[in-house]
Amino acid sequence: MSKTFIIVDDDMGIVSMLKNIIKQNNLGKVVANFTSGEHVIDEILFYDPDIVLIDYLLPSIDGVEIVNEIIKKGYKGKIVMISQVEDPTMVANAYSAGVLFFIKKPINAIEVVNIIKNVIQNIELEKSMSLIKEALGNVSKSEISNKPQENKEDIIETILSDIGIISDPGAKNLTELILRVLEAKRRDKNAPYKLQELYIDIANEESVNTNIRTNPSTIEQRVRRIIQKSLVNIAEFGIDDYYNPTFVEYSSLLFEFTQVKQEMNYIQGNSDRKGMVNIKKFIEGIITKLS
Repeated sequence: MSKTFIIVDDDMGIVSMLKNIIKQNNLGKVVANFTSGEHVIDEILFYDPDIVLIDYLLPSIDGVEIVNEIIKKGYKGKIVMISQVEDPTMVANAYSAGVLFFIKKPINAIEVVNIIKNVIQNIELEKSMSLIKEALGNVSKSEISNKPQENKEDIIETILSDIGIISDPGAKNLTELILRVLEAKRRDKNAPYKLQELYIDIANEESVNTNIRTNPSTIEQRVRRIIQKSLVNIAEFGIDDYYNPTFVEYSSLLFEFTQVKQEMNYIQGNSDRKGMVNIKKFIEGIITKLS
């Protein structure tokens, strides 16, 4: 199916160039283009294109603000930012907002084609995974739900084994953290919990057991490191086989899928930026499997 695009850039020359590249390479159809950020949020939501190509620095409102707003209002498509900006903080803000890739100015046609093809591949992969998950009917979750006699810790161990991190030194701390979150939810499922407080509790307990003082930041580093390792493993599963059951089941349950795709690009040498992990999302994903 042909993909739809909206282009937002205050340089009409760049807009024309991008439109020509998309047309000449049969990448899809540009349904609208704009040279200002004014009213563009409503236009993007109205057209609901598969892909938005948007300049970082625009008159009246910058690209990141627009990205934040359209995502907040429900836009589910993919966003590629066009920019000369190289400031690490500004780039990080764009990625955090939901930008999938950057196209650098001055525009290079080969780079544009490769990036758009990667985005299209991302879209198709997500659709395939959605269909597979629907077909599976969440069998794995049902199996776990039907085993009340099975210890929660054993199930966590099975999951960590599935994603290749059970033998990591940080597995014990990660398991303990998940169990503590579970206990907090058991007491009050709607009460918020603070990971920093749980790190302190785990560090204190470890200090008592070993007679060696453990810093809470050490616990956090171990947990983040092991989750990062699991992201690498999941990404490698996906590179080997998009339909790998472990990849399908855990890539979007435990991580933001854009970050899994970013890690895949990094491993394949298509990006110098690794995927990022969100500790709370990972833990909540595990807990979903336990419910």
